[in-house]
Amino acid sequence: MQTHDGPEDAVAEPAGASSREGVLFLVVGPSGVGKDSLIDGARARLPQRHFSLAQRVVTRPREAGGEDHEPMDLTTFRAEEAAGAFAVAWGAHGLRYGIRHRAIAPLAQGSNVIVNASRGSIGAFATLARRVVVISVVAPPEIVRARLEARGREDAADVAARLERRVPLVGAGNVAVIDNGGALEVGVDHFVAALLGAARLPLAVHRVPVTLPGGPVAFVHRAALPLASQQVAAGGGTEVVADSAVRVRLAVTDGPLVDPASVGLPDAVFDRLGAAEGSEVVLRRAAPPVSRDALRRKIAGDTLGAGAIATIVRDIVDGRYSEAEVAGFLVAASRQLTVTEIAALTKERAGLVVPIAWDRRLVVDKHSLGGVPGNPISLVVVPVVAAHGLPIPKTSSRAITSAAGTADIMECAARVDLDAADLKRVVSTAGGAVAWAGRISHSPLDDVMNAINRPLGIASPGLDVSSILSKKLAVGATHVAIDIPVGPAAKVKTAEAGAELARLFEEVGRAVGLTVRAAISDGRHPLGRGVGPALELEDALAILSGAPEACAALRAKAVNVAGTILEWDPAVREGEGPATAARLLASGAALDAFRAIVAAQGPVERLAPGPFTRPLLAPRAGRVADIDVFAVAGLARAVGAPLDKGAGVRLTVRVGDEVAAGDVLADVVASSQNGIDAIRADASGELFTLA
Repeated sequence: MQTHDGPEDAVAEPAGASSREGVLFLVVGPSGVGKDSLIDGARARLPQRHFSLAQRVVTRPREAGGEDHEPMDLTTFRAEEAAGAFAVAWGAHGLRYGIRHRAIAPLAQGSNVIVNASRGSIGAFATLARRVVVISVVAPPEIVRARLEARGREDAADVAARLERRVPLVGAGNVAVIDNGGALEVGVDHFVAALLGAARLPLAVHRVPVTLPGGPVAFVHRAALPLASQQVAAGGGTEVVADSAVRVRLAVTDGPLVDPASVGLPDAVFDRLGAAEGSEVVLRRAAPPVSRDALRRKIAGDTLGAGAIATIVRDIVDGRYSEAEVAGFLVAASRQLTVTEIAALTKERAGLVVPIAWDRRLVVDKHSLGGVPGNPISLVVVPVVAAHGLPIPKTSSRAITSAAGTADIMECAARVDLDAADLKRVVSTAGGAVAWAGRISHSPLDDVMNAINRPLGIASPGLDVSSILSKKLAVGATHVAIDIPVGPAAKVKTAEAGAELARLFEEVGRAVGLTVRAAISDGRHPLGRGVGPALELEDALAILSGAPEACAALRAKAVNVAGTILEWDPAVREGEGPATAARLLASGAALDAFRAIVAAQGPVERLAPGPFTRPLLAPRAGRVADIDVFAVAGLARAVGAPLDKGAGVRLTVRVGDEVAAGDVLADVVASSQNGIDAIRADASGELFTLA
């Protein structure tokens, strides 16, 4: 701990000058309570880099004993006081005391300053710092009397006067009372704990290449744990604080991941904090969520207003809730959300990312709800719409449980990991884009919710609508077409549920300022032949290029969805959208648009289906009565899709086809023989039902 006794060379910044200013500790109490002893005992136990002891100027000779002070005669003191040499000066018991400006200056650099002050000077000191803590030292009168008499500086009358003196703590805000009437080591323990518990104790923040399950985490060195534990609640929430705060749980390490002066954050937590590498942060006890009452009301079944939804979202994103509390909210939300609540949740989710602004009044988008393999219509719809001249910034997910997400398919031809600036450039250049949503419209709330929803299987129409439409708002869309496949193995099982979901999409869309048209489609069977990224790209390119082998059912659906979007253009009359889309395909304009999009996003060497194949044969003659879409997707994943983009299943028959025994029903495709070898000879029986 440093003591400032050098030349006058610095002046403390005004109070409030810096958000990183240290804490000013004022140690006060009547003579004889042992303030000097506590301060001396704390010296070796306080980290010097965080604490500074302000030396007092006292009109008392050095040889008179007591604290290590700067002695000064009264005449000189009064002259210096008149010249403004002291930040604060006061008188007590016939002596004058002063604290020089340079002794307070370390506050501005983030150090905590300890001042042996007077109870009557608290108000003056309080004007010098943003954060002031008064440590009031007390002891029983009989112990104080014995100490005063033992030091021999006062006669009996002076001792009596000191014991009778009562000075209120005027100007004190935060006060910690330390009883120093017992053993000195006990008093020092309490004194050090009070200092560490209220001090600003900055650590240097660094990225660390480690991620642990269970939510945001911060790594601290074991040697720093006693220091850190004074700032946080045992077993409670902790926040890492810079200009913003992120709630974490502490993970203790012996190194070399972090040193005792540092805190390490995994990439995702570091990015959420928004601090620069190596900058100062502090650990503190996490504040309780302001939205806890609202969250509890929702779990109890109440309907919440937009403001309550907003505060819950912010507290979830800031990590102020445990996983159990978030799960409780999601379960409640999955059971009952009104349109107003879904709209509020949608707006809040969209507001967690920087929205993309366009100079067009009409910006379109589409979304297929998923669950049906072999449905790569986005790679046809987007180029058709772009060829017509409507901007379509399509963002898509990668596969989660399916064999291929739209982003996985497009990645076989072009780069998809675009950021918002890339997306805007691509759409401005080529009219449309097919990009991964992860760097554009994926919010921190998605990370938290997905981490809980997926393993627990929490899902609901309201949560789905909120997630999808929030991403459309984030990319700046004004009009959105929603495709809802319906079938036994699809995400939506019945036509009734599909119609209700379509209504919900359109109502919430209106509530958040989007024009939404949602329609159900046949999700009982795969539309395309390929299931897997490269195979589905083949199907889309066959349609775009007008190849005779192109899948007619897939083409018809793409034309219908594209037509719905084109009819938002006032130049396209109602009912003429599909015909307009078909002409753009037939003319080659859509293919040209696709090539322009690929060029703008960044072409890659096109990934082809894998070279290893195994046919699945019909065990007997019959008619194909059903193709199990869930089993098809499962087999494609079993041979490596979507990570192996060349892996998947190529269907060679459709429902209703007549087959003979030994006919090829499908080819299983993979990039290595290992995937193929895992297929059972009777696998066709799991995929196809023959009548």
